[in-house]
Amino acid sequence: MTKLKRESSQKEPAVILITGGSGSGKSEFTRWFKHAVVIELDSFYKPKDQVPKDKEWGYNFDHPNAVDIEECAETIKKLLKKKKAMVPRYDMILSERVGKREVKLTKKVQFIIVEGIFTFYSPLRELADIKIFLDTPTEIRVARRMIRDVKRKGRTKLEIMSNFVHAERNYYKHIEPMKKFADVIIPFSFNPIQLKRRYK
Repeated sequence: MTKLKRESSQKEPAVILITGGSGSGKSEFTRWFKHAVVIELDSFYKPKDQVPKDKEWGYNFDHPNAVDIEECAETIKKLLKKKKAMVPRYDMILSERVGKREVKLTKKVQFIIVEGIFTFYSPLRELADIKIFLDTPTEIRVARRMIRDVKRKGRTKLEIMSNFVHAERNYYKHIEPMKKFADVIIPFSFNPIQLKRRYK
């Protein structure tokens, strides 16, 4: 497959938002874009003491208020103005920010991609040139999350399955409704270029 490219005549990079449930393939999908800067919304999780709590599950990292969406939006605005921006480094095991990294655009950059489960929320949504929703079945996302979280977060399979029940409740409450804002909906397929456009 030829990587997605943007016409060089464009003066400003296109802002592309990619969302979907946990394990839907967002990070993998960003690799199909050439000349892109990728920002992970996960980097903007708030410090643990600012994350909302659920009576049953404790810290609720699957709630939009757990992420500083405004801070991410300001970062994108700086990049669009050709300014340097600082992106937090977030440790998934500690559930805390552990530093920052500098991001800046080069002349070759054609896309600024923001991927994460809450990228369709304001004020990020208003910055987008195109919004893509990855519509992946639950069983596929469960399997992917099982593999990912054992490696990345050091969790047991039992912990992952238990947490996924909580995550799915939040998916249908906070993420799936955002599908209405999508410009493109991509259903799960073994062919990653099979697109389904959403016409209004």
